[in-house]
Amino acid sequence: MVVPTTLRRHHLTEIPELREALDVARAAWPEEKSTTSMIYRLAAAGAAHLLENPDTARAARRAKASELAGRHPAVLDAGYLDELRREWDR
Repeated sequence: MVVPTTLRRHHLTEIPELREALDVARAAWPEEKSTTSMIYRLAAAGAAHLLENPDTARAARRAKASELAGRHPAVLDAGYLDELRREWDR
């Protein structure tokens, strides 16, 4: 079986909560005929809504910073912070 993408895939079961969300989406986006596209739009709308909360936005930024931390260890030389602190004392 050939899979057309290397991206992670997820299987969803249409539980009552998802069915209700899709019904709301169909009413909001009647031009959208693809259930998959509606699920993508619902996920994006949900994420945007969550990010309206400053605590959630902060948590998302921290999670991204943690994800990126250590990926570029050679960017700053060893002792960089000590040197920076010595400059502050001047």
